[in-house]
Amino acid sequence: MHPEMILKQFQCLSQHYMEEMKKYTWEDFNRKPSAASWSLGEMYTHVIETGYLQMKSLLACLEVPENHALKKTFAGKVVYFIGGIPPIKAKVPPSAEGTAYPPSSREELIKKMNVLEQQMEQALPIVMGASPDRKIEHPYFGYINAREWYYHILMHVKHHLRQKKRIDSFLNNR
Repeated sequence: MHPEMILKQFQCLSQHYMEEMKKYTWEDFNRKPSAASWSLGEMYTHVIETGYLQMKSLLACLEVPENHALKKTFAGKVVYFIGGIPPIKAKVPPSAEGTAYPPSSREELIKKMNVLEQQMEQALPIVMGASPDRKIEHPYFGYINAREWYYHILMHVKHHLRQKKRIDSFLNNR
């Protein structure tokens, strides 16, 4: 997918996430479907904080030497071929542990989502000019370049819409 389209879709999703936040009481926003599940608030912090980590990896691609031999894993090839993360529940990799925590306020989340959106806007020209052979390893997808990290941020945000739908269903049926 072209980076400009990725940015447009990300901006739409970011606005959607922020608008959806307003629909919940603070109590519901922090209610968990089960002890092992995340609340909406924890899911939101995970999406945002992981986006920050993914952005750091994207920028790190600019600093590493070119190496055409570094490849994606089979899972990485599949995800980028289909253009999305399959509808599975994945275990958070060690590099992203600690990204799902209860937010201190709705305002904090909105501010952080806006920062991530600004980072995506600022990264667009960087991604457009980045070498496809400068790659940083993703824990599941293998070695991906700046453009692929950029796309991954969007895919990850989309992936969590399914989780949000499950939590919404729980909140609406209690």
